[in-house]
Amino acid sequence: MTALTPENFTLALRKTPVVLNSLMRDVTQQQAQQMTDGADGWSVIETLCHIRDFGDVLAQRVDLVLTQEKPALPSMQPGKEHRNRDFQQQDLRAEFAIFLDVRRRLVERLLTLTPEQWQRIGLHAAYGEMTVLELVIHATWHDLNHIEQIARSLQLSETLV
Repeated sequence: MTALTPENFTLALRKTPVVLNSLMRDVTQQQAQQMTDGADGWSVIETLCHIRDFGDVLAQRVDLVLTQEKPALPSMQPGKEHRNRDFQQQDLRAEFAIFLDVRRRLVERLLTLTPEQWQRIGLHAAYGEMTVLELVIHATWHDLNHIEQIARSLQLSETLV
């Protein structure tokens, strides 16, 4: 038996909003814009906007893999999205609500997949062939990475390395 199951990683995707909500519950818009993870780092709102945009890309990738044979997966260009959407000026609560909606719909879709669908493959520009399960595993790592970044921005944690 393996711990790398669709059920475990779908559950992990469901937990990100809970942790983010807990971290940001009392954060003001001003704090979200001003607090960063370092001198040249992203603010809380910039990081949240990136997580939100990644959620859109992940949903697109999963849809492509489920509807096409070995599709090329859309890549993400954080710097470009950051500039195009002016992350720093976005509303914290509105961005979080959009993130929740996208994540909820993705989880609902993942819960309907068959074992065969979890093994369908897409072609990622950097990582090569990736199954739906691998896309979801990667997304849980991505979530954790940026949750930690927000925690550091809010001065709730330090890097342990």
